[in-house]
Amino acid sequence: MKKIFTSVFILVAAFANAQTADSVISAGGALDVYYDFETQTKTSVARTTWDIGFTTDGRGASIIINESAEVELFLYSDNISQWDNVDTNGMMWDNIYNSESTWNAGAFANQGTVHPDYGWGIYNMNTHDIVGNRIFLLSYDGGVSFKKVIVENLSPSGTFTLKTANLDGSDSKEYTFTKSSMADKNFGLLDLGSGEFITANPARKDWDLLFTRYITTVQQGPVVMNMAVGGVKINVNSRVAKITGDISSDDTANLTWTTNITEIGYDWKTFNRTNYTYDMEDVAYFVVTENGAMYKIWFTDYTVGSGNFFFNTKQIKEGVNSTPRYAKLNTSVYPNPANNVLNIQNKENEALTLNLLNAQGAVVATQQVGAMTSTQVNTADFATGVYFLQMNTASTSSTQRIIIE
Repeated sequence: MKKIFTSVFILVAAFANAQTADSVISAGGALDVYYDFETQTKTSVARTTWDIGFTTDGRGASIIINESAEVELFLYSDNISQWDNVDTNGMMWDNIYNSESTWNAGAFANQGTVHPDYGWGIYNMNTHDIVGNRIFLLSYDGGVSFKKVIVENLSPSGTFTLKTANLDGSDSKEYTFTKSSMADKNFGLLDLGSGEFITANPARKDWDLLFTRYITTVQQGPVVMNMAVGGVKINVNSRVAKITGDISSDDTANLTWTTNITEIGYDWKTFNRTNYTYDMEDVAYFVVTENGAMYKIWFTDYTVGSGNFFFNTKQIKEGVNSTPRYAKLNTSVYPNPANNVLNIQNKENEALTLNLLNAQGAVVATQQVGAMTSTQVNTADFATGVYFLQMNTASTSSTQRIIIE
């Protein structure tokens, strides 16, 4: 009876635009999570799987760094003839960060001023290429690896060419990325360690919010510092309005709207030094997505250490060509806690892709399950602890916390 009641309640709530409690699990900060308001789909991407991102915007030249994984960028020189003689002895540089307001100004672009200077290169009015004019230093793998980098070119057809090498010139590599190859995504994400572009980041149309970690200026006593914070960014072509005080109101008539990608950001919470928890501010956000739908979100908790987000959402207005809300995967996962084996029963009419992630966000097992079939995942050789089971079909996904004993 309980299951029947719950299903009926969800359907009624959907039609009544009632609020829905939800959460995003970052696995102790190991995952970035892309969230879709309409279907409540959560797509998790392990933070350490990429280092540099190239825009797919047909008119853009943005190149971002993965601040979420502690990738750091520094400007070495405005003279690319120094490439063969990079000398870092005794030198200090200031970090260059991604823009907090727009996806169109990644860290590599932040040394530019205006057209024709795009930060990493200069626009050539004769060939219509953007030609690299700066040498950068890039720290990744948590500071273990250090490379010198030149973005050599962006062609009129939309192909980036990037060159990296160790500081002494060894291990020189060249990477190319063509925007059209991942046109459905915002960025092509490159893993310098493997030299491969990842595909785990979802298509632009399949997410609205990114629960992540980014660098911003934070007041620490009398000092303002650049610090990493756990917060939320919005997708391109979305806009946000903020309401404070009486957050029960759904009236947006007199609110100020912005496309600032970190308008939701991180400061809806305040750290309580007395009990080492976060207190939630009386603030809510209205988000208008690319298809014109409007949603409201307000936060109920953020956990210290684990970096998990807890919040309520409410649909205020439907969008154009909206898909049914509350799309849920009809699956059974047992036993939980598991010992030697984990059973997954797929009751969907679609095939299911399973990814089992450890607490650090690394995929430790991958398996396919046919429509309306069952499978088992052998967990006997896995270390005891907390894991996360991602279950994905072509249309939606779900993540479940698993304990292996």
